[in-house]
Amino acid sequence: MTHPFTEHISQKLWGIAASAGLAALLAYFLYSCIHLPVIESAEAGITYSLIFSLSAYFYWYIKEFLKATGAKAAVALIIQGAALAGVLAVLSVRGEEVLELFYVSIPMIVIIGLLCWLSLSLWYSNISCKEMADTTEPELPSAGKSAAIDHISVKDGSRLHIVRTEDLQFIQAYGDYVMLHTEDGKYVKEQTMKYFEYNLPGNFIRIHRSCIVNTSKILRAELYGKESYNIYLKNGISLRASSAGYKLLKERLSL
Repeated sequence: MTHPFTEHISQKLWGIAASAGLAALLAYFLYSCIHLPVIESAEAGITYSLIFSLSAYFYWYIKEFLKATGAKAAVALIIQGAALAGVLAVLSVRGEEVLELFYVSIPMIVIIGLLCWLSLSLWYSNISCKEMADTTEPELPSAGKSAAIDHISVKDGSRLHIVRTEDLQFIQAYGDYVMLHTEDGKYVKEQTMKYFEYNLPGNFIRIHRSCIVNTSKILRAELYGKESYNIYLKNGISLRASSAGYKLLKERLSL
């Protein structure tokens, strides 16, 4: 399953920057407003941000199981409790005076944490909505389509590779380009997912906003979560399919 923070290098950097920013914000608040010593403020900010960031990362994989608003709210509060407990454990070695100062800051930290969590949840939801929109977008009329391509040329420095579509296993989004996956290796092509979605033969199906698969290479499909599926290829590779992408796959294969 592709995670937003691992799909592109820019998103990795954004995630690291957001985590560091949260740690710096909390440390500054504790030092300037609560008058916690600078070292303890830094320890608290880093500890809270680390636990929060790890929880935010893994939340992507369980959010599909949390349909009820109450369940999502409970998870958010549990994360806040875990992060605060971690900070208290770190600061406990600094003595009661430091802990008493930190207790005063807890309400404000919880507010900051919940606002950050709400922003993260909305961002995740927006990505999920885009996935649904991409995989449910109607196809272009057949009259407007050009003949299906049977090969793809890929430049690699001074060399030119010819990739036969029948040898393609799947195509994966790679920033503004795509990554072609074959048994012989991977190739970056300066072309869009939309182009290949409309120009590859009918046995290629877009099962996810970031993946087009060659159905002749599929071994089986299994339900993963409530609205997503894992597609297993004959070579053992596992691909994620959205509910809309899986529905399209079933229709094309007459399952």
